[in-house]
Amino acid sequence: MKSRPRYGQYCPLSMATEILGTRWTLLLLRELLEGSTQFNDIARGVPLMSRSMLSQRLKDLEQVGLLSKEAEGPGKPTHYRLTEAGRSLGPIVRHVAEWGQEWIDTEPSLEDIDTDFLMWDVRRNLRLPDDLPARFVLHFCFPDGPKGKTDHWLVVEQGEIDVCYIDPGHEIDVHIEAGVQDFTRVWMGWLSLTKARDEGRLHVDGPPKFTRNIPAWLGLSSVSSISKRPDELLVLRTS
Repeated sequence: MKSRPRYGQYCPLSMATEILGTRWTLLLLRELLEGSTQFNDIARGVPLMSRSMLSQRLKDLEQVGLLSKEAEGPGKPTHYRLTEAGRSLGPIVRHVAEWGQEWIDTEPSLEDIDTDFLMWDVRRNLRLPDDLPARFVLHFCFPDGPKGKTDHWLVVEQGEIDVCYIDPGHEIDVHIEAGVQDFTRVWMGWLSLTKARDEGRLHVDGPPKFTRNIPAWLGLSSVSSISKRPDELLVLRTS
């Protein structure tokens, strides 16, 4: 693994840290564990990572035996899949995420939210009902979002969910509008959806058959059920 730190210890923790402690590695493992297998999909889960760095890190993971690369043939997409050793890291990656949700003061992270990643995270956690129309369109509007990133559309069609950053021109079934920080608080479980709606911080429009069950089908972040510790105990803070 290129530029891997060496700690010079026989301790298994030391050896594991040499592999897993490199920047971006845990986030790449998260994306692969979430089911992303193609380069572009993995990249959407780490939007601030350069494509050259992503390519190198995938090679590194393959080199150490956590990842295999499979090509279906000429002109076909390449798939990156975790090996048994890579899949066994699932509980570890989740426990690290749960620890961060419980113990770290995450308010500073709300100051610079990447809405592309937010929508990608929403996409993979949706728990939509089965009785949807042939095409179901969710429109998310963040009036205070970055320039060119205030509107996002999730289009559900034939069992696939596509994230669009340009209006696809379809009729909208459900419209959700909120400030970026407020929606992120809801998504992460730091603010209840009901409270956000009651306080006018989040607005939902659409037929009642879809909107009345939003807390169930929106899914929320995979760690949203983990309660945050009281502020006085959050001794670790992000910068």
